[in-house]
Amino acid sequence: MGEWFSQFGAALPDALRAAYRFGDPLDLGRGWVGLAVMVLWVGPLMILPLWLAKLTYGKREWVSATMGVMAGSAFLWWLHGVIPHAWIQFTESNENILSGTIIPATAGIDVSEDYRLDIASNLYSVITEGVVGAMMVIGIVLTCWLALRVQKSLPKTLAAGETKPEAGGYK
Repeated sequence: MGEWFSQFGAALPDALRAAYRFGDPLDLGRGWVGLAVMVLWVGPLMILPLWLAKLTYGKREWVSATMGVMAGSAFLWWLHGVIPHAWIQFTESNENILSGTIIPATAGIDVSEDYRLDIASNLYSVITEGVVGAMMVIGIVLTCWLALRVQKSLPKTLAAGETKPEAGGYK
């Protein structure tokens, strides 16, 4: 395990270069393209609709609702789809750089110089898939929390012109 810590620092520049190249799938030397795509997605498809929803709230309810749904859908698309998929693609395409240096490849106990008791021979796969599982659980919990928070903030009054039905059983 101590060997892994020493290799981590030495492999970090290679991992950062791999992350930069990951944003440039055509290998044209423009790793910033992935960041630009993310900024373009977040701006027009999340921030702008949220701003429009806030701006039109109470005046044009259908615009406010549509923009809120658009921003929420874009956020959920990233939370449940794009980010986990990017993690899987990055770790699979850069396993030669990440395995054993950034992410431990195996875990075990050296009993003697000749024998190692393996606890997990595929620890790299376990960790990378575990991260995806954790992302999904966190995403689901965050989605439920946000839905309950939004529901709580909505008004509990009746719409204009609507009457409250009488309570009671059969008449």
